[in-house]
Amino acid sequence: MKGGILISHLVLGALVLLSTHAMAQGGKIHTGKLKIIPGITVQGVYDDNIYLSAEQEEEDWITHVMPALDLDYSLEERGGVTLGYHGDLAYYGENDQNDWQTHRGMFDFNYEAPGGLFLGISEIYTDAEDPYGSDEQYKLGVPKTKRWSSDLRGKIGYNLGNRSKILAFYNYYKQDYDLAVDFTQDYDVNEFGVGYQMRALPKTSGFIRYHYGKQDYFTQADNVTEATDADSDWRRVNAGLIWDAGAKLSGELNVGYQWIDYENTTDPAGNRYDDKDTWIAATSTTYAATAARLLTLNIGRALRTTGAGSNEYFEDTSVEINLRQMLPHRVSLIVGAMYSKNDYNLPREDDNYNVNIGLDYQIQDWLSPGAGYKYMKKDSNYAENDYTDNHFMISLRGVY
Repeated sequence: MKGGILISHLVLGALVLLSTHAMAQGGKIHTGKLKIIPGITVQGVYDDNIYLSAEQEEEDWITHVMPALDLDYSLEERGGVTLGYHGDLAYYGENDQNDWQTHRGMFDFNYEAPGGLFLGISEIYTDAEDPYGSDEQYKLGVPKTKRWSSDLRGKIGYNLGNRSKILAFYNYYKQDYDLAVDFTQDYDVNEFGVGYQMRALPKTSGFIRYHYGKQDYFTQADNVTEATDADSDWRRVNAGLIWDAGAKLSGELNVGYQWIDYENTTDPAGNRYDDKDTWIAATSTTYAATAARLLTLNIGRALRTTGAGSNEYFEDTSVEINLRQMLPHRVSLIVGAMYSKNDYNLPREDDNYNVNIGLDYQIQDWLSPGAGYKYMKKDSNYAENDYTDNHFMISLRGVY
């Protein structure tokens, strides 16, 4: 049900290629099976529309300081444990009242026992006040929106020989906003699932999964009560293909169908909650065309309820493609584009366009300066939601 933060995904998708490449260069500090990977990025951004608004266009220079530390402990052929911290401290040149900090802690554990049992647990905890909004498009462009979230994902399974496996899943997500006026965004999600996976080719497996989930808005205020909020539960079925890590084609092709049922009949204004169903997708694949060229394709579709206090929701559909091309003299070219459509149950439609291009120069295997440009545009039939934004960036990244 939950994805990553929408704007972070839209705006920074191509930069993941750079950071992934940079982190692969780290690990020079190690003791036994433990790697210690420190990193820091300093980035300067000229932003000509810091509030993502057509009515309040304001330009500024923003300096980002992004420290990182990853600890990677190998269990050799059995799996591994990773702990990480990534921060983003943003300082505005003129509008320093907007300065914000976002901190993210990560944990990932994977283990495969000799008898065929395997399990995995991952957690991402985020303490944020950035202006990137949320999956629900809440307070997009508004800095100092303080909130925290916890995204826990767990699985346990058993290998049935060399070709197939059965799995059970548990996912938990919670977000909590600091200010009382943001209470409609306070909710948690519990989701349980089962799955079956079978190898069809040496590095390709097919799968089918069934999940049942429940979303609960836990803060009640104003005229929103437990009898009128947007609590819901859902069922979803997903199927697709998985390609092994290290193969030329890797990642997951994932499509499915989802049914959502609301617990209450009407919202606080008396508008009816209508149960709904639609197709969904969560596909992310990478194609290593050559040793110097990497392509990624992401396709997403989800139903998103905008908050506890109304029956408003939208279908969020997106497609994104990124390219990293190694050029002569240790230079990398990063190019990416994304289109997403937000189709509301109101007479509202938002079209989102994002394009980025960047160059990264590997001075040393641990140090790389870069430069880039990003263009973002939202085109809505609600004019107050329109915006166009241009970013010009320079950066210096070090990963040791």
